[in-house]
Amino acid sequence: MTPGTAPRPEGRGVVLGPSSAAGLGALFRYRALVYNLAQKDLKLKYRDSVLGVAWSLLNPLLTLAVYTFAFHTVLRVQMEHYAFFLLVSLLPWNFFSSSLLASTGSIFQNAQLIRKVYFPREVLPVATVLFGFAQLLLALAVFLPLLALTSTLPVRWTFALAIPLLLLHLVFTVGLALVLAPLTALFRDVAHLTEVALLLLFWVTPVVYPVSMVPLRLQGLLEASPLAAFTIAYQDVLFFARVPDRTVLLTILVATAVSLLVGLLVFRRLSPAFAERV
Repeated sequence: MTPGTAPRPEGRGVVLGPSSAAGLGALFRYRALVYNLAQKDLKLKYRDSVLGVAWSLLNPLLTLAVYTFAFHTVLRVQMEHYAFFLLVSLLPWNFFSSSLLASTGSIFQNAQLIRKVYFPREVLPVATVLFGFAQLLLALAVFLPLLALTSTLPVRWTFALAIPLLLLHLVFTVGLALVLAPLTALFRDVAHLTEVALLLLFWVTPVVYPVSMVPLRLQGLLEASPLAAFTIAYQDVLFFARVPDRTVLLTILVATAVSLLVGLLVFRRLSPAFAERV
């Protein structure tokens, strides 16, 4: 803000225009700020730690080992290359879950910044999601080639489909983060509800088990669930080396569009109250 210029009140400016495109345009114009905030989160998380960014790999590796032992060795889930199957399901889920949990605090934890400086408030939850997405890409870049070599599974052309799938998953998660961030700023209980909901959703989403283990009458219902659809799609393109079913693809496309649209509308509607409530 330049000297002599009054600060812009909440609810005014480019982000809170009448169209959703205004919010997207503002995010694009402030992309450097989004990048810097995501980079700052990455540096702060691993600052003064001995292993640094390696912790983002160690955590999913230990989780992978525990689930593989529990489900493949103890519960005897009958599947070859189960560790690889679990990897392509678990890493995207961890990104989704951790990003949403982080987004719930992205507004009220930056209360002082919001009161002092004008910028599109959508930047805050979007930066938390990008931080999680960067960790996902790092983990995939390390673990996928490693497991592909050790599991003797062939690398197929369907691996390329993971790129648009990852981008759709990113947009879908951003949309939900834009809903949860302002709701939590106004109602703190939303953060706790989100944590409980994600725990429950994890077990009803085919992350640690293939959808073929689900009773046939429920498989269609699962494919209509956005979370299950994303998980099944990752398994299809990275593990089973096949194109996802049309129902799964349609669910993903519709859910992504709806998530982003609703997220922008909800954020714009609730953001004028930030300065007073945070």
